[in-house]
Amino acid sequence: MSLESLKESVVKYKTFVEMNPMVAKEVETLLRWISYLMSGRVDNSHIVSELIYSASNLLQLLNDYILRKAAGIEFTLNSTPEVEHLQIFLTVVEYIQVFSEFLAKRFSGEFGKWITIAIIQTTKAVIKLVLLFKYDRGIQCQLPIIPLERRTDLPLSKNCATPKCSSKDEVDEVNNSSTLKLKRSGRVMRSLETAPPRSKRTWMLPIDPKRDLVERQRKNAPPTPLNDVQKMGELLHIVRPVAHVFAMGGFGEQAWTPYLLSLGMDVASLHLLTSTNKPWNSKEKIEIGQRSIALLFYLLRSPFFDKYTKIKLLKILRLLADNIPLFGRLIRPFINYLPEWQKTYFYVWVM
Repeated sequence: MSLESLKESVVKYKTFVEMNPMVAKEVETLLRWISYLMSGRVDNSHIVSELIYSASNLLQLLNDYILRKAAGIEFTLNSTPEVEHLQIFLTVVEYIQVFSEFLAKRFSGEFGKWITIAIIQTTKAVIKLVLLFKYDRGIQCQLPIIPLERRTDLPLSKNCATPKCSSKDEVDEVNNSSTLKLKRSGRVMRSLETAPPRSKRTWMLPIDPKRDLVERQRKNAPPTPLNDVQKMGELLHIVRPVAHVFAMGGFGEQAWTPYLLSLGMDVASLHLLTSTNKPWNSKEKIEIGQRSIALLFYLLRSPFFDKYTKIKLLKILRLLADNIPLFGRLIRPFINYLPEWQKTYFYVWVM
């Protein structure tokens, strides 16, 4: 394939995604379902399944990138190209890290697996530290680039004459074209010109463009500046995975020292971050909430899982599977897969 034909194919694909964002989403969803259905059905199914799942996430990231650029939607308000590139790289690593672990173990054994894990965790930590201290990006979300909500994030942009039209122009144009406000009652109604076909009509009004714009700005809000104490808390969260991996290398996988070190760093990080009241943006609130909930995963992490949780959890799940109709069909595959899932580092320790 010549360079010109390759460029032409890329342009055609970009045009297709821009014109058919929901079709692209259906393809991404189909790939995910294929990854679920392939699990346990072929040799090395966990590797093939994870490869397809990673590919679906990377395809989603690519399609979202195309749609963001076409619609003029920023990854984060007031971010620089350097920050965007680092966040994209981190997101790619998040999507492929489980597959990388499987692949390393398949071809290099346990030693290769742990070398790969150490490299990935160290790389992620270094980039996050650069974002924290050089670019002052505040709290680092586990997934730096959140997938687009294509039904809600894109409609405004489709009504703009140009991708970079102003927010006010977007709101005014959509307001004028889709709804009207009655003068005496103030009631908002859909205009006849924009009503959908009779078979697809509902009693719901179109999405309020002002509310949609505010929601989009809320999602893309710039990071909240951290004080010195909170930066120390975020620093603990960033270096915790690296400290845990190297502690496991020194003390062993089943030792309590790496487990307690990691737990202590997570608790201390949350305490420092929430020590003062901050007007966190929506993504930061969600991230702090997820970090708090993630402390429960220490019940599923070795050595606590092997010594305390495993027997009781499996006993409860088997009891439910045997006594609740239809529940057994859903839960038994999970019961069989739980020990294998617990052995995969990036499933258990990256939360």
